Amino acid sequence: MKFLLLLQGDGEPRLQRHEFERVAYDAGELVGGELLADPQLSVRLPDGTTEPVLIDGYYVIDVETRDRAVELARLLPDARVAGRSVEIRAVMQPTAADF
Repeated sequence: MKFLLLLQGDGEPRLQRHEFERVAYDAGELVGGELLADPQLSVRLPDGTTEPVLIDGYYVIDVETRDRAVELARLLPDARVAGRSVEIRAVMQPTAADF
């Protein structure tokens, strides 16, 4: 099962995430991830939308269970730092009927 770990918050986005990356990579569960540019550099649609988006990075993991996704997410400092959080979202998989 693939999960998207959304790194959110108004605190420091440049936290050290080496432990999470090492554990997920060594287990073959880390698919990818990136830090995102400052929201001030983004384009929002529709025009005039002013609510700030506090997502500043993400990881995609491929794990056996939701519990494992939560276990890995707990390794991220974002899950423990005030003003930061990690949202865990399942990635929907297309089925043969979707084609």
